[in-house]
Amino acid sequence: MYKKLLAGLVLFGILTTILAACAIYDETGTSGPTVHMSNANFVQSTITITKGQSIDVIDDVSVAHTLKNGYWNGGTQMLKAEAGAPTVNLNFVGGDSATMGPFNTSGQFKILCTVHPGMDLTVKVQ
Repeated sequence: MYKKLLAGLVLFGILTTILAACAIYDETGTSGPTVHMSNANFVQSTITITKGQSIDVIDDVSVAHTLKNGYWNGGTQMLKAEAGAPTVNLNFVGGDSATMGPFNTSGQFKILCTVHPGMDLTVKVQ
């Protein structure tokens, strides 16, 4: 009888350890790099981040934005993603935010707002 009780306690201890090791880690309150958008431009047109990071994009105004891979060439959208760039297709309705990334490859990546001509962001990943 003691052997069954001991085996049950050992099994319970192993299960408890496994569940504790797999617990969800909530990163609420932590913040990474951020980019803010105003009416028709990025508040900063360039951001430098570390490889593996994502960017929190914040729409500070009540203006819609649609972000995609690419850049503006005069009045023409050049929609393309550089090799290693994460696919960006974010829609904002105004006063909201979203996460872009992660950027897992070093390099320089271009992001544009398809709604506002000339609204470009350069992401430099080190």
